[in-house]
Amino acid sequence: MNRQASAISGNVVLRALPPQFWNSWDVQQAALGGSPGEVIALARQAHGLSQGELGALAGFSQSAISRLEAGGNLGFDIRVLRSLARLLGIPPRLLGLADESSVPQFGAQALFPGADRLAELAGLSRPAFPIDNKSVVNVYMAAAFGGPSTKPGWAEAEDRPIDPDIMHRLMVVRRLVNEADAELGPAFVTPAVAALYRLVDHLHRGAAGGMRRRMLDIAASYAEFHGWLCQQLGDLHGAVAWTRRALQQAEAADHPELVAYVRVRLAQFAEAGQDGEQVVGMARAARREPGLSPQVQAIALHQEARGHALAGNVGACMQKLDEARTVALPETAQWGDEYRVGCFYDQTHLLTQQSACLLDLGRARDAIASYGDRHGSELLCRWQRAVHTAKLARAYALCGEVDRAAALGSKAAELGDGIGSALVQQELSKLDAWCPDLAISDGDD
Repeated sequence: MNRQASAISGNVVLRALPPQFWNSWDVQQAALGGSPGEVIALARQAHGLSQGELGALAGFSQSAISRLEAGGNLGFDIRVLRSLARLLGIPPRLLGLADESSVPQFGAQALFPGADRLAELAGLSRPAFPIDNKSVVNVYMAAAFGGPSTKPGWAEAEDRPIDPDIMHRLMVVRRLVNEADAELGPAFVTPAVAALYRLVDHLHRGAAGGMRRRMLDIAASYAEFHGWLCQQLGDLHGAVAWTRRALQQAEAADHPELVAYVRVRLAQFAEAGQDGEQVVGMARAARREPGLSPQVQAIALHQEARGHALAGNVGACMQKLDEARTVALPETAQWGDEYRVGCFYDQTHLLTQQSACLLDLGRARDAIASYGDRHGSELLCRWQRAVHTAKLARAYALCGEVDRAAALGSKAAELGDGIGSALVQQELSKLDAWCPDLAISDGDD
């Protein structure tokens, strides 16, 4: 068996699977589909166990495990699910179970920015209680429905008529989960976003007319964000799948701004595949959408510049960077109560991205001069500061200033520690030739 197991006080302990596995596309789809047997099957296979081997470890027959994984009644027996969750290390939420583990001893305000505003929307008292991921999901659901609830989100969706104001509340919650991810990392908010997407997608199917189109638009926004969370967690397959779903729903909702932004996101995946021509093509397609805000225009221009840099076309890259500088961007992000596409993008974001482009072109000295002290700007969220500090470290390393690079690399690792961002770790790994010991924790301890 491809696993590490030992007998401890008569109990078998299997090696823990990484957080990336639990946040993968296949596992999340099984959980969202309410298929605990499928989640168990995926976990069993990841541990290298046959159905018979799992049955022997858990005290069941091979045929019982087979029926459970196929969706039989045994897969909905809470005692059986808890037993298998403990054995396979499955997070209880993926099997529809409450988390029995101890919760962090800090309040909701420490867990995510905007908690007071969220509590106000949800009709809750100030959330100063210890809170775990399941509780966060419940609070977000309460905010979406405009009041506290003792029922799961699905039951509420079935029992209540669609309130037109729910669209506003859902987009407020979309902003709040964005803020939570920016400071705390994707592992914290992914379960809530998955549950909210499932809810919105369900509601849009029961709506009609303009409300149906608006709910479809909101579903696309949540799908795009779920794709981003997958990317942050290192699940590129899931990230692409969710982002493509977002594009389909945004096009169906006829929302040009979101369509353009999602096309830029797909261009970023092409960039990860080192396909400069595809990056340029997708970025140009994004810019052809009508009525784009300055923020989305600048984001698309910058992504086209990155495509040209990847293809080694220095002149075209610099031209697009120059065009982006002429866009009338605000000095600071234009956040409102509701999430809006591109609202985070401001002058600081543009200039740091241009500095990163110079580094991609091999112009390390120019990148250093361009960065200045912007890599540590408080206008950037935590993972962005970590990424750009690591990029600046690499620029110094390429210029032979290894001590400066090591100091900045350590700072980047400190910024990225505990938020579980694969993007931060990827940038740190590019410093291995000069600073081989940099690493960050995934924040799932």
